[in-house]
Amino acid sequence: MTAKIALLSCLGLLFTLALAAEAPDYRYSRPIVRQDGGKQTLLAVPLDSEIYAASQDGFNDLRLLDQDGAETPYLLQKIATRKTVSQRLPSRNETQALQKTGDDGIVITVRLEKDAANADGLTVATTQHNFEYSLQIQGSTDGNDWHVLVENAAIYDYSRFMAVGNRDIALPANSYRYFKLTVAKATQTRAAELLEQTRTMSGGEELQRNEKLELLNEPLHIEHIDFWHNQSETLPETEQQFAYPVAAFKISQDAEHKTSLIDIDSQRQPLTGFKLQINTANFNRDIEVQIPRHRGIETQMQTIGNTVLQALHFQDINRESSGITFPEQRQAHYRIVIRNQDNPPLDIAAVAGVGYGYQLLFLPQPDKIYRLRYGADKAEFPRYDTAPIQELLRRGYQTTAAALGGETAAAPSESKLDIGKLLNTNLFLGLVIALMVAVLAWCLYRVGRRVLDTPEQD
Repeated sequence: MTAKIALLSCLGLLFTLALAAEAPDYRYSRPIVRQDGGKQTLLAVPLDSEIYAASQDGFNDLRLLDQDGAETPYLLQKIATRKTVSQRLPSRNETQALQKTGDDGIVITVRLEKDAANADGLTVATTQHNFEYSLQIQGSTDGNDWHVLVENAAIYDYSRFMAVGNRDIALPANSYRYFKLTVAKATQTRAAELLEQTRTMSGGEELQRNEKLELLNEPLHIEHIDFWHNQSETLPETEQQFAYPVAAFKISQDAEHKTSLIDIDSQRQPLTGFKLQINTANFNRDIEVQIPRHRGIETQMQTIGNTVLQALHFQDINRESSGITFPEQRQAHYRIVIRNQDNPPLDIAAVAGVGYGYQLLFLPQPDKIYRLRYGADKAEFPRYDTAPIQELLRRGYQTTAAALGGETAAAPSESKLDIGKLLNTNLFLGLVIALMVAVLAWCLYRVGRRVLDTPEQD
């Protein structure tokens, strides 16, 4: 009976320790610094390098608690941005009249079509080169009462000097349907490209030279006038890329395999690539990124990305590609292998990581104080009801940025004995073996006593 009690006690102890080991231990805590003034809002808390360094790969151990210790549901998402772009769309129009004014001017009257959008500007289409003209733009709602929109708008082409030109004229906000373009001086004088030269010779000597330069009057030739309006468009959200500094990197040379090795220590940020700063002017090298994979007691390097680094700087050629990408990783160590072949190693000055950023979205209560706990080794990803948050995002509600306070270790009341580590120690294994040996010895002793106490039969 004593042996059974001891055995049951041992099994009960192991069962109790196993249950205790399932409770996660959160090693760190940080307060949420709200800037919403206690109003009803959708808070966004961006994660930083301290959280990346201490949290699990899948962020399973992030817990958002209020001051009463109650968990608050959150939605984990990549940080994305919306980009608003403006595109130029045509406002259909027709030219009504072209009249001369003064000695050398023209006036063009244009009307927007009935369903055309209000004009934000116009383009004077011409195939001419090397010119400069000044225009006055007037607008009218009925074609009778005119108002000046732009007094001196310049269109020009300086091709003889550089590929620089402008044929667009922006208009102030207006609702006019008629426009009058006045070019006070629609003809420009320029020198002919050919120079006529006459020389008088006598006995092989030049007695006289006459040069004649012909001046040409070139009128402005307009192909057509295009009115346009600006329309803004918000593009879908795109995941934002961030630059992450590496903790350290070390460069070594493998002479046998003719490679350069860059061993990188990171803070386990969500990286999708590296950017190298290379001082070598011209090169073309195959490279790959590797990460360690542990199989039993062995560690092997696994390739997760490869590309070609190249640079060519010669006269007007300036081409450079010094980055490498790979599927998102949160590793503590990386290795970049540069295959030099018989070329000298590259002069690498710096290495930086590139990757996504993550944030927590949640709906805070106005009177609550929140903190984020993380750093547990055995936590599972929480299954929260995030439908209300996703509904707000679909409706286009904007988030309010919040910040994280300083990192502190878990308070003593929050700390728990790390049973998982205890179960893996040699001391605990020795105690269990000793207990089992003692129980077995006691059982053998009891069996031996029973054999000795049994009377022999004739």
